[in-house]
Amino acid sequence: MSPNVARPGRGLRQLSELARRHGVQLSYTTADGSPHWSGPDEVIAVLGALGVPISRPAEAADVLAGERRGGTLALEPVIAQWAGRPEPVTVGLPSRSDPGSAWLTLSLEDGRQHRQRVGSGDPASERLAPEASAGEDDFYRVRMTPEGGTLPTGYHHLRLEAAGVEASSMMVVAPRCPAPPRSWGGSIPLHAVRAADDWGVGSYTSLARLLEWLGGRGGAWVGLLPIFPTYLDTAAVDPSPYLPVTRLGWNEIHVDPTRLPELAATPAAVRQLESTEIQARLRESRNRSRIDHAEVMSTLRSILEPMAQTLFSGSSSRRTEFDAFLAARPHLEAYARFRAAAGVHAGGARDPGVVEYHLYAQWAAETQLAAAAAAGRPGTGLYLDLPVGIHPSGFDPVWAPEAFVTGIHGGAPPDRFQPGGQDWAFPPLNPRGLRSQEYRYLIASLRHAMRQAEAVRIDHVMSLHRLYWIPEGADATDGVYVNYPDAEMRAVVSLEASRSGTAVVGEDLGTVPAQVRADMQHDGMLRSWVFQFESTPEDPLPSPLRPALASWGTHDLATFAGYWDGLDIDEREDGGDIDVREAAAERRERREWRRALCQRLSVPTDDPRAALAGCLDHLASSPATVVLVDLEDLWLEPEPQNRPGTGTGHGNWERRSALGLDEMFADPRVGAALAAVDRRRSEPERSGQGERARRARGMRRAG
Repeated sequence: MSPNVARPGRGLRQLSELARRHGVQLSYTTADGSPHWSGPDEVIAVLGALGVPISRPAEAADVLAGERRGGTLALEPVIAQWAGRPEPVTVGLPSRSDPGSAWLTLSLEDGRQHRQRVGSGDPASERLAPEASAGEDDFYRVRMTPEGGTLPTGYHHLRLEAAGVEASSMMVVAPRCPAPPRSWGGSIPLHAVRAADDWGVGSYTSLARLLEWLGGRGGAWVGLLPIFPTYLDTAAVDPSPYLPVTRLGWNEIHVDPTRLPELAATPAAVRQLESTEIQARLRESRNRSRIDHAEVMSTLRSILEPMAQTLFSGSSSRRTEFDAFLAARPHLEAYARFRAAAGVHAGGARDPGVVEYHLYAQWAAETQLAAAAAAGRPGTGLYLDLPVGIHPSGFDPVWAPEAFVTGIHGGAPPDRFQPGGQDWAFPPLNPRGLRSQEYRYLIASLRHAMRQAEAVRIDHVMSLHRLYWIPEGADATDGVYVNYPDAEMRAVVSLEASRSGTAVVGEDLGTVPAQVRADMQHDGMLRSWVFQFESTPEDPLPSPLRPALASWGTHDLATFAGYWDGLDIDEREDGGDIDVREAAAERRERREWRRALCQRLSVPTDDPRAALAGCLDHLASSPATVVLVDLEDLWLEPEPQNRPGTGTGHGNWERRSALGLDEMFADPRVGAALAAVDRRRSEPERSGQGERARRARGMRRAG
């Protein structure tokens, strides 16, 4: 670790000031509550990624002086406002200029305009005291008062015109996120969903069946892991749904070719599908307990490619539909060319039809996903996951380079679960670049997900406020937190959610600054409440909070059965994350937890199914806004879908469900468990449950 840059007495004050000006945090509080100070080498690397021209600490004074000579922005490039709570706009003008000749023009999204003078006695304008100004500029606070006195929600534009000054800004006026009703849902990774006629991986056709079935039992949401495109057809297969190629498309591995009209119109594809070789591949893939992503994708592509050629070979009603789809998504042309080039670089053939294949695959994926979403009963929809990162070789940084930084990886600092920290490998979003492009990339990503979703989960919601940046080549322990313009990003999320009618859940697990959760409540986002994190031997049945989505665990945690048997402890010991003594202590605590939980639930200590039923009953009757049931827990699946920090090659994102759809639908244990959850969720919330739980915890602590 490099020397500290901000601890008193260590000097380097100019570098510290420069870092603060650019939102680079000089220190953070670790998981155990102690301060950690960033080293100058890491701070300089992060500043460089932000576009600050500095390579060593001695240059900081000159860079600072140059920035001060550049003056202050007349208008911030983006201004966030909240519906019903207008705030004054701050305007900077050169000193000794005539504020009476300065005008602000507000162009509303609906085409209306409002002009307002900055100064010269205007009652809506106030000059700030000199000590509140920086440098030689004068600052004014102007209350925008268009006709009616309120600002409508939307993306508006503000223009400043004054002598020697012309500046513009996007103004985001946002409402709160839509509030979902008290409800419940079921979750399962789409890749894990098994059907008798699938291709060795879950399909959008199977998703439609799942939505219809769960909706018929009262469920409101079907929760999935991210289903964006991943690298499955290149030399380096990476199925991680949290490192997608793009957040602006859908994963073609879930397409069901047998439901596409082009199949019957393509004799070559029919012959290929009916061939002995392909039928043998399909049988083998269906019988596997783990997905061979490369094999499945190769088989699927061998059928879809000739079908794409059929679509592009002439005019038809389907081609007209496709052309309209593509016209509404102009980025897909660039995406298809990008994927075609990636295939060539990975050793693929230079087939002129590869671009058309990728375009066709995206159309097929989106239309089948939309059909699946529509298959749910009224009040039942998809709960989709928006990952925080993009594959380091992904499309989005090529399509919107100003929105990303280079030479930096996103990650997380050390904690008790990952003592070495986490390097997630993806390029972080660039806070300055996002503002300069008026959040076009973020808006496009949100609209893409929310077009099909009843609710979205914002992965690592803290990244709307700050993100841990790790310079390339540095250890994950040597990262630096960088602040983001959280009010603006939150306003964009809330506005897009409101326009699409999509509820928003923030993944706020781990070490979370208090301000993040306060802002989530302000914005109308649901928190993530995980039973596995909250339950202890001292308080085995904690009460979930409102507003929150409550669940037993997540895809990164042990299943109920795995946690019950301590399989997660075994894996951490085998992997060297904990030693023999630590593992023994954790097993003792886990046994105490099981006894305490079963005592509170009045169930035998050797009956995990009864304990699970009690936990689900507790969650379903709690104040939580939404309860999400992991469907695989209902048949006591012991193995998780992902083991964080182990990467590919450890079975992550490959395991298929032990029960197929038909078995799941017919299993009386599954049906009874979901019926009990639906019954509890339909009842009024238990009066005083949360208060009784708090009093009980207080009494135990006092005792």
